[in-house]
Amino acid sequence: MFKDYFENLVKLKVFPGCNYAIIYKDKVEIDSVGFRSLIPNLEKNDVNTLYDLASLTKVLVTNVLITKLLEENKIKLDDKVNEYLPKFKYDNITIFHLLTHSSGLIADVNWNLVNDKKELIKFLYNKELYYETDSDVIYSDLNFIFLGFIIEKIYDKPLDIVASEKIFKPLHMNNTAFNPINKELCAPTEVTQERGVVRGVVHDEKAYMLDGVCGAAGAFSNIFDLVKFVNMVLNDGMIGNKKFIDKKYIDLWFKPLVIGKEKNIRGLGWGIGKSKTTGSFCSDNTIYHTGFTGNTLIIDRDNKVAFIQLSNRIHPTRENKLLIKKRKYISNFIFKKQVNI
Repeated sequence: MFKDYFENLVKLKVFPGCNYAIIYKDKVEIDSVGFRSLIPNLEKNDVNTLYDLASLTKVLVTNVLITKLLEENKIKLDDKVNEYLPKFKYDNITIFHLLTHSSGLIADVNWNLVNDKKELIKFLYNKELYYETDSDVIYSDLNFIFLGFIIEKIYDKPLDIVASEKIFKPLHMNNTAFNPINKELCAPTEVTQERGVVRGVVHDEKAYMLDGVCGAAGAFSNIFDLVKFVNMVLNDGMIGNKKFIDKKYIDLWFKPLVIGKEKNIRGLGWGIGKSKTTGSFCSDNTIYHTGFTGNTLIIDRDNKVAFIQLSNRIHPTRENKLLIKKRKYISNFIFKKQVNI
């Protein structure tokens, strides 16, 4: 039903290709369109392609691990960040502020001002607040980079190892990893002067400086593994008959907690409700997130509809911004069809 629609998006050059999944109650449609790669060679896409998840890493990895720590009573939402990261200079910023993007930390940093991992970390710790904590909600990579540092501090292990042990293995997400081994299966992203064709290595420059492992970006996955994750959420934290996360924490993901000046609603880690990403036909009980490289993840709990799109819209250049403009129209098309069935 939907393949023609996505093939048309390829023709319009919204992205070179994409893999998508549409979940409606117990039904799922998974398919692949377009091309995996345009440069240096034209490669046809298929459903096994691994995509750079970019900021979907925030909700698939970091937010889940923080939720696990809450469930294990190892942290509390009102814990101050500098209890775990002594070099963090703001005494009033809590884990809650980082999760809900209400900390006041700047949205991004100019990574060109640093040369390596050590310099970047020092640079991040020294950034001044962009706005007063709790006065607005502005999405920031820095929030989730620091959450990644907190996770590593508590578990005393690198983030990628913790993610594998606590998320990927229990959910049988066997094709999800940081720094993937099979780079030929990866869809390339941007072609840059400094790095050439970026393929099988994280596109995000900050995550790249952090050795590809970061709380804000860095994970790679395929469409099948993301369906497993979404099914866990729609099943209230269960995998079959086994609990992965207690339902009350899944409930918390869907709970509106903060509202920004732009009327943007956020819960723990996720955007919530109708937005420029989700369109007009989802319920208010919907969580969503996107990824810079060209990814969209929307889960409508009331209607039991979910939409996953993995693409490399920045291949070969980030100047292709057509997807950003079309996201709500794509979501409207999907949700209008499914909700009205």
